[in-house]
Parts: sequence; C-alpha cells; structure tokens
Amino acid sequence: MNPPFSAYVDESMRFSHGLYLMAAVLVPPARAECHRAALRELLLRRQRRLHWRDENAKRRTLIVEAVAELRPSALVVVGTGLDARRQERARRKCMEHLLWELGRRPVLEIFFESRGPGLDAADRDLIDVLRIRHAISPRLRALWVPAVEEPLTWLPDVVAGAASLAAAGRTELWEGLGAGMEMVYVTVG
Repeated sequence: MNPPFSAYVDESMRFSHGLYLMAAVLVPPARAECHRAALRELLLRRQRRLHWRDENAKRRTLIVEAVAELRPSALVVVGTGLDARRQERARRKCMEHLLWELGRRPVLEIFFESRGPGLDAADRDLIDVLRIRHAISPRLRALWVPAVEEPLTWLPDVVAGAASLAAAGRTELWEGLGAGMEMVYVTVG
C-alpha cells in the first residue's frame, strides 16, 4: 500500500498553442520538509519564491535538475482549445479532471496556489458542486496557500512550465524531470 500523499497544484497557460495546464505534484508528508529545504536552496538573493516564467533558460535547466533529484511524481492535465477570454472555464474543466484523477491515488490533501480570495472562493464553489455530484472522492481535502509561504507550490509551477514547453515540442526539460511524470489531455474549448 502506498503512503498517503499531499498534492500541490499550480497552473500554466500557453495562449499561442491554446493550452491551459494544471499540474499536481505528489509529496509524501514525511518528505515535505526535505523538499522545502531543497527548493529554498534554489532561491537567488532577494528572490521570495521560484516562478517559472521569471527564470531564464539556464536557471530553468538548473531548477529542473534540482527538482529531478527529489524524484517527483506528478500529473499534468493539459486542456486543449483554450480561448483566452474563457480562462476560468478552462481552469474548471482541468480542475475537475485533476481532482478525479487525484481521487484515484492515495492523496488526502490538495494544496492549491492561492490566486486571491475571490478566485479561491470560485475554486471552492466548484469543489462543493463536484462533491454534491459525487464527481470527486469525499476524502480529498482542499486548501489554498500563498506561494511565498509554501515552497512546495513551486514544484507544480516547475512541472507545469516544463509540460507547457513539451506540449509546444520542446521536451528536454519535461524529460529531465524523470520517469514520475504523467500528462493527460482534455478538451476545454
């Protein structure tokens, strides 16, 4: 039996390819502090958090190599057909599929990177609807945390960024993350 995991979730968008990506990285609670310490080591002076879009190609490679050493297990839901004016619809579709997939794994808690009170409330409303419809596991507990306070939310940011590049045909960083990566596609448009 696999130990219970916590999942850390973040998203990425690639408008030029019509993609909305939502990544979940599974972390065993017993390894959480070790992972946090390894991620904090990657910060540059005055940097409060890692953020894929702020990093140059050399740093991205360095970050992927460091994350690969943690041997992550991750699932990325890639939503195709993204209409830039309907990002929240794409998020809901990806989140619904991601939560269903996580419910099939030994995951107890899901930590979403907070997007602010209003957008977090919209996510909570979706989860309530999915629970009523029995579309997600009742054991899943969802929480929202600021990225500057929870380094483990940096992991799905890295994974989503590498997956975004892979979906555009540049697979080297995705492949560099290791064998524990899984990507599934859903239509969001």
